[in-house]
Amino acid sequence: MPNLPSRIALAAAFLASFGLPYPAAAQAGADTPTTFSVTARIVVLDVVVTDKKGKLVHREDLTPADFSISEDGTPQTIRSFEAPSKHRMPVSDKPVVNSAADLKSIGDAPVTLLVLDELNSKFEDMSFSRQMMVKYLQSQPPVLKEPTVLMIASNTTFQQVHDYTQDRDALIEVVKKHMPEFPWRMEGSHNSGPGAVERMAQNLAALQQIAQATTGTPGRKNLIWVGNGFPSANLIGLPNDESAAIEAAIRRCTDRLLAARITMYTINPTADSTATVEADTPDDLNQAGDEAGPDPFGQGSVSFSNFAPATGGIAYQGRNDLNNIIGEGIDNGQEYYTMSYSPTNKSDDSVKFRNIRIIMKDPSLHATTRVGYYPASAADMNPVLDKQMSSKQVKANLQLDLSAALTTTISYNGLDVKATKTGTDVYSLHVQESGVAWSEPDANGEQHAEATVAAAWYDAKGKIVGHVAREQTFTRGKANEGATFSLPVTLPPNVVRLRFVVRDALDGHMGTFDLKNP
Repeated sequence: MPNLPSRIALAAAFLASFGLPYPAAAQAGADTPTTFSVTARIVVLDVVVTDKKGKLVHREDLTPADFSISEDGTPQTIRSFEAPSKHRMPVSDKPVVNSAADLKSIGDAPVTLLVLDELNSKFEDMSFSRQMMVKYLQSQPPVLKEPTVLMIASNTTFQQVHDYTQDRDALIEVVKKHMPEFPWRMEGSHNSGPGAVERMAQNLAALQQIAQATTGTPGRKNLIWVGNGFPSANLIGLPNDESAAIEAAIRRCTDRLLAARITMYTINPTADSTATVEADTPDDLNQAGDEAGPDPFGQGSVSFSNFAPATGGIAYQGRNDLNNIIGEGIDNGQEYYTMSYSPTNKSDDSVKFRNIRIIMKDPSLHATTRVGYYPASAADMNPVLDKQMSSKQVKANLQLDLSAALTTTISYNGLDVKATKTGTDVYSLHVQESGVAWSEPDANGEQHAEATVAAAWYDAKGKIVGHVAREQTFTRGKANEGATFSLPVTLPPNVVRLRFVVRDALDGHMGTFDLKNP
């Protein structure tokens, strides 16, 4: 395994995974990505219901008959339906969740991910964002309604600064104490040139990391991104292979967000805005943002705010009441219906965007969900399976996934991993049965699990001292016993944290396990 790269090198890896040259050192002969396609079978929708003024409607009595779903104008049959009550947190006057490990106890209740984007925000906007974040938290009860995690995107890192918690005061303390870096990367590049491309890659890698890390949490995730995100990019005039690769990167990132049931709310934190938008209708509320029409990525340009409508959220702009906006996004994430349908269109054309529309039987109500989708393939979820990729692209994707997981404190729960020391400098990594993607039986009737297993160890300053990785295969034993892998790890003195990562080779799901003072 090569040296673990910095976040900037991860941005280069992300671009390389799509055959795009890193802007600071362009390379000739990049491979044109091939789009995989597959017939979509089930589309799952999380649906928020509001009134004519865009206010959340708290109702439990709506039934499938109150919703009409169409795809590209063709009516669809609702196959499953769940009311908001099916997504409630367990009732308790004390926090149920104090870390990511506790998420197993909440079923499919929703969680909130708060991100402060300091990579793409002016220094004064960072201060305003933190003030509004604290103001929002102070308006909440001491025990938050949803488990909430706080993350920071800075010049060189994307890190978790507080694990999942329902402790309001703990989050307030962290936000108040956080001292942001000066945004030298943005100030040096602004909205064009190699620096802007680099920041786009960093943000896309961060979103991909969030999706991979939360795959094992079954409920809806409400991602509240406070910051401008990467600069908009006009694809018209770019070489066809470059524009196609950027579009593929955006779509693949969106596919992963949707597969993880992540709904994004993007918030522009411009501190000197004087307008607070008063929405008279849901359309007005959406226009306070930046919706791009039926196909969020089919307008000849890409914008960070496009991720909001693509995932069923809202892109907010021109408002200075950030505390209220944060609250709106989180409230929407607590009151939603979940329904699914099997598309009548069996075409496997993965290039054509499928438009989704929901009409309410009651004209005074409005339903908000994702605007549509591109039919995805296994290669979209796990690009290493793309047989048309060059060896360089495959290597870049693996490097991106493993390095992102090893160089962060964010917990990955796509696989349920436990690590124990079984001998001198040897650790056993056990993956629970529910997360293992077994192969089809071979000629001997045996099934196998393939995975990349890796470890990295840190000193007291949080610096990586060393790392190791292996490709391994495990033959299935008794039913429901899961898979077990072995990894040799020789630790030097003064190691304070040891992190293990297991990445399933078939579906790309990942799990982590941390040992303190090993």
